[in-house]
Amino acid sequence: MMDWRTRLRELLATGEFRTQSELVSALAEFGIDVNQGTVSRELQAMGVSKVDGIYRLAPPPELPAPIHRIQLTAASCLAVVHTEPAFAAVLGSFIDDAAPEGMLGTIAGDDTVFVALTGREAAERLMRLLGVPRSRR
Repeated sequence: MMDWRTRLRELLATGEFRTQSELVSALAEFGIDVNQGTVSRELQAMGVSKVDGIYRLAPPPELPAPIHRIQLTAASCLAVVHTEPAFAAVLGSFIDDAAPEGMLGTIAGDDTVFVALTGREAAERLMRLLGVPRSRR
């Protein structure tokens, strides 16, 4: 079953919701039981705002450095992100500041960032943050 936060993000990206009650009802259609207060807190954490009366996701942040390659361990507990020389610290700070759920921390070298993760779902969130298309995962 899809994580409720992921489902909420998907609903916001594909639908038009004017109230939090509409979002609670839409989540309930997927068997997800959350209340309006929980949805409200998550909308705030996600940076969602109302545009013309409709809840909209914030645009994804622009990456501060190019990503050349990302490698994950089999258990998805460690991501190795390769970038341009001298850009790893900037990219590591970007990941730290975004603080995707399930990220434990980063270590940056010259052109490589190690990202400690709690598992596969955290790795998926990191990939989305870094703009890696599903076809390249």
